[in-house]
Amino acid sequence: MIRRKAKRTAVLNKPEEDHKVLKKKKPVDDDGIGVEKELENLLFGEAAQHILATRDKPICNEKLEDRHSEYDSDEAEHAKTNTECNVTPRQPKWIDEDDENEKIDVIAGGKLRKLRDTKDESVLCGSKYSTKLRTQFEKIYGDGNWASLDRKNNQEESDDGIEEEILKRTGNYLTCSHETLPRGILNIRRVNDANNSKPSNAGIQALEFHPSSKVLLTAGLNKTMDLFQIDGQDNPKLQSIFVNKFPIYNAHFSTDGQQVIMTSRRKYFYVYDMIKGKVIRIPHIRGRCEKNLEKFQVSPDGSHLVFLGDNGYMMLVSSRTKQWIGNLKMNGTVGAVTFSADGSHMFSTGSDGEVYIWDMNTRTCLHKFTDDGCLMGTSLAASKDGQYLACGSDSGVVNVYDNKCFNQSKPKPLKSVTNITTPVDGTLFNSSSEILAISSRFGRDAFKLVHLPSLSVFSNWPNSKAPLRYVHSFDFSPNSGFLSIGNDQGKALLYRINHYTDS
Repeated sequence: MIRRKAKRTAVLNKPEEDHKVLKKKKPVDDDGIGVEKELENLLFGEAAQHILATRDKPICNEKLEDRHSEYDSDEAEHAKTNTECNVTPRQPKWIDEDDENEKIDVIAGGKLRKLRDTKDESVLCGSKYSTKLRTQFEKIYGDGNWASLDRKNNQEESDDGIEEEILKRTGNYLTCSHETLPRGILNIRRVNDANNSKPSNAGIQALEFHPSSKVLLTAGLNKTMDLFQIDGQDNPKLQSIFVNKFPIYNAHFSTDGQQVIMTSRRKYFYVYDMIKGKVIRIPHIRGRCEKNLEKFQVSPDGSHLVFLGDNGYMMLVSSRTKQWIGNLKMNGTVGAVTFSADGSHMFSTGSDGEVYIWDMNTRTCLHKFTDDGCLMGTSLAASKDGQYLACGSDSGVVNVYDNKCFNQSKPKPLKSVTNITTPVDGTLFNSSSEILAISSRFGRDAFKLVHLPSLSVFSNWPNSKAPLRYVHSFDFSPNSGFLSIGNDQGKALLYRINHYTDS
């Protein structure tokens, strides 16, 4: 102890050098110092001794500047090295020399037979087997450049350009409170069928969610309209309405959700008043002698019912009185109509391959344009945010336009979706304008979901395991949490889109 005190005294009396000040530390007994050093070596290694010995010593300004300059030179050298590395391709860290001697039997494993070049080939060497697997992977998932470290910097630069392009076309979509829907993979799962409590014995011709409640209607050629309470589990039946000698081809809720309008290939139609619990028969549309009122739409503002007639006529009927109030006429025959989100404008298309834009206040045609490559228009859908218009045709192509098409005579589509090869009879945007659904009842499993604004089809769904069969109708719930699909087997399939927290 006497020797240690002397040494400590010598240190304290030592003059200051290079502006360094040594702090006086509390004395620690031999046992304490040994235990402390042992723990430091155990936790941090031997390098910790040098760090701990110098941590309390301040560094003069000159040395700090020297260290900064050294750091800057190191950074420049590191950047230079990175630039060189980006040019030089990366090499494998380890290569197994025995791979060439490996022999793989591609006949024994059923899934490996696709790797053969000829039917007589039965054994592959290790290197050739590896090459075949890499080629097979690239066919399915691409070249895998997304995982390359060399392209990280370039990817960050390209992402800025993509983000800027996306922001140009998002409109008031950016005001949504939820996170944006990711592209590529859709987080979706199947739950119990919507009509599980009362399956239909005929195809579901009409299917629609209530505008404000968790209620779904289904209707079909069995002359029955059913209402279900949708909870994703039991989905109990609320009401069934049977209409004698009236196979239902189309049915929609009124805008206020208090009525259901049902139509068939008849010159009359029915209205079910859910408040009074009564079914009302509307004999015909006065002023018109149409024998088929199968196709119709309800305007979002609750003012009109629009029935598609013959020779390009569209008949306007008051939603309140169910009386005829006027006609609109386009060239050729009318195939489909849809409305803007506020109901102030209506879009129509048909056999002439053109899209007409109507002002519903003045009942005049404001503009029309040619749908690119379309000979006969069969379906229309307008996004809720007013940014997109989807036009389906009898060739199976769906052209997606932005709102610039409202002022152009021959606009070019942002995207032509060609995943369906039969006539498209269903197009619909979800409530957030992030998903476009398209379908065709003329092809098995002909149903696709398109992501917006990237305009890419979701790759993981629907897949071969989805029991869609022939899709006759579909709809999103008001907050897009559910997607229901009616098929030819009388099932109202129900899927939960997990990205949306509320149904």
